[in-house]
Amino acid sequence: MAQDRWIDIETAKKLLKNTCKFLEQHNVADFKITDGKEAILMSLYTGAFFILNEKYKFKFRPVADAFHAREPVTLIPSNEEVWSSSEVAPIFAQPLSSYFKFFPDLMKPKYLFMIKGADYTSRKGFFAKERMFKETYEKIKENGLNPADCLIWCSTTDNTYGEDFWEYISSIVLRNKGYFVTCYTLGGGDIYAYYISDYIEKLVKNKLLDKGAFIEELEMLNNVKETTFSLSKMNYESIVIEAESSEMRTRSGSDNAGVGQALRYLSDWNSGYTHAFTAGPFTKIEDVRNKNIGLISCDENGNLIFKEGEAYREPSEEKIEIIKNVIKCSLLRNLSFEERCKLMDISTTNLNEYFDKILILNIDQILEKIKEKLKSS
Repeated sequence: MAQDRWIDIETAKKLLKNTCKFLEQHNVADFKITDGKEAILMSLYTGAFFILNEKYKFKFRPVADAFHAREPVTLIPSNEEVWSSSEVAPIFAQPLSSYFKFFPDLMKPKYLFMIKGADYTSRKGFFAKERMFKETYEKIKENGLNPADCLIWCSTTDNTYGEDFWEYISSIVLRNKGYFVTCYTLGGGDIYAYYISDYIEKLVKNKLLDKGAFIEELEMLNNVKETTFSLSKMNYESIVIEAESSEMRTRSGSDNAGVGQALRYLSDWNSGYTHAFTAGPFTKIEDVRNKNIGLISCDENGNLIFKEGEAYREPSEEKIEIIKNVIKCSLLRNLSFEERCKLMDISTTNLNEYFDKILILNIDQILEKIKEKLKSS
């Protein structure tokens, strides 16, 4: 009987280097992250955290984290088919870009340390978290790095990485292909991607993006100098990704793992997903026999394996409209409350009017205002 396999830390490093253009080799850390925003995004979508000192760490949370609302008032679609898609319209919560204003060091390059969990695990299987913190902190200080500039991503106790690694790799791969990646969901699954061709085309043409984006990136826009990105298709897609930690689970046909679970989410009539992927280590394209299930994996040398499945259904106009509103609301966080009110030509204390005007704003109006603001800053 074949043994199951997980991605080991060295293969994980090779796959990251092959898929993440912002990573460079470093003589102290495993990688230098050349763009501080990418470090924040890694913290948002994985178990990686910034180390403050021997006792404290800090990390960023996804804006769609269902357990940590950013606004006390949340705008939720009334249609029960999309009840799980919590639309958070911007009111007073600070955008991610505001942290750069107050803490400009966040924009600077960061350093990624991929820690071997087995080095801090006792014979009885207990993980010595405090010792890991202390020794990592001391190594960072001894080599003249600022601990707050260092991102720590610890492996499991057997020196492998699990589902969050594959959620992140899937996100990077699909972002590079022009998708909006997010935790906003239209059904079950681990991570989600939406292809909104007219929106990504406008953002690229306005030199605000050079590829797809994590939803949180839309709150951290800057002018892009140049891009070679071009749209490969003009359509709408809603994708669910089922991430697994091991090879056998990735290619499993069970309802509770891999291919079978992705198909279950895809075929749910409530979901509205048009495509699905299973993601995990060491799975070959021929191992995924269902024509509607795509694959994101790697070989033993850390080379990416990618296969796109066939569309299962036509996109739901109603659900695509919800995702468009999520994108517009994320973009509007680049503007202050006063700037948003001015854009909508309102001066009101009426919350209903504020929401109504937010939802009917044209994306071209929003992008033009953001460009004006970036030009004057």
